[in-house]
Amino acid sequence: MRVIWIIDNKYRELYGLYDLKKKLLDHKIKLYLFHIPVWKTAIDLVNPDIVVVPNLAKSSCAPIVKYASKKKINIFMHSSEGMYYTDEIQRVKYPIHLIKKISKFLVWSKMDAKFLIKRGFKNKIVVSGNLKFDTRNYINKQKNNKKIKIIGIPTHLRVISGIGVSKNNIPFFLRNLIENHAKARIGYLKFELEYIESLVRILKEIGKDFEIILKVSPFEDPKIYEKTFPEFKIFKSNDIRDFMKKVDVILNVYSSTAIDALKFNIPVISITKLINWDKTILSDKNKGPMAKSGAASLSIQPKNTNELKKLLHKDKNELLRLCKNKNFFKKADELAYTCDALGNFTNLFLEYQNKASSKYFNYLMYLKYIAFEVRQILFRRKRSKTLYKFWNYKDRKLLKSFRLP
Repeated sequence: MRVIWIIDNKYRELYGLYDLKKKLLDHKIKLYLFHIPVWKTAIDLVNPDIVVVPNLAKSSCAPIVKYASKKKINIFMHSSEGMYYTDEIQRVKYPIHLIKKISKFLVWSKMDAKFLIKRGFKNKIVVSGNLKFDTRNYINKQKNNKKIKIIGIPTHLRVISGIGVSKNNIPFFLRNLIENHAKARIGYLKFELEYIESLVRILKEIGKDFEIILKVSPFEDPKIYEKTFPEFKIFKSNDIRDFMKKVDVILNVYSSTAIDALKFNIPVISITKLINWDKTILSDKNKGPMAKSGAASLSIQPKNTNELKKLLHKDKNELLRLCKNKNFFKKADELAYTCDALGNFTNLFLEYQNKASSKYFNYLMYLKYIAFEVRQILFRRKRSKTLYKFWNYKDRKLLKSFRLP
């Protein structure tokens, strides 16, 4: 049996796939990883029994679902992003006209499944968990040192640090947002400036008392932060698990890093209330900084810098108790279930192996596949940093580095 797993963002989605690929091969199931732009050629080349897609977006994986469905290929959906489960967001995440074409939804948690159950698709749900949050990752949780010494800060910039837009082209990018009335996008761009201002102010207050480690996004150039904050350490690895092993507390804003931290038994403090947010962002109660559900809500939130300093001078165990009393650990598990995800995925594919029909591998499509990859490299580099190419040595090395312990 052959399975194609479509990768949208290699830095999010490769966790544990090295192990799954290896384990399935033991059962004569071949797992192939391809990035989105070459999906059609990949399907025609491999002629798989199953295709796994990371989303159902109109501009991303919806065409894959329609094409695979016509070819009578089983389609699994395993979301590349999760942890916001309001009906408004789930409605966009799971379009009804595409749900009917999906064989199985491999959901992160029971909470993720609620929307699908309400729509009558309970028989299509497998609560698989996510390989990033597989039980094996937390065998050696971080120890509870009494005193906080090292503070980890994940960066939260996109546009002004060059993610998705050239730094030399920001005025052009901003004009497009204005003319298209993209108020929320403009608000998040304003946030980036407010975030830097808040970060400079906060680090000035606490930098002398603690060791600070800034975790740079895989899409950013670490040199930006080395030049901006030369007095602090910059974490350059792409594996967030290694980052968690180095810090005693996370200073976060509203990202899903909060879930990673709590899973590693690390308290999370948010500086959300220390930032002057644009009103368009505050109005987003589904996934904005003030959202009552999702990763953004699972953090201790001081009202000012003095409160923040007092929290950081508490014992780590005391901060963990605060997190526990607010049910952060339980809620984190509700958002992203920690389980034997590797076993769940393996068992599901084995179940479908018995139903698989013998299909040929279309070697004649190799030349077309190579042509598509060349076109991607030469003419479509915009998303090249997120794309996983199985033939690329660095990407194969990245896949192996994201294996389970």
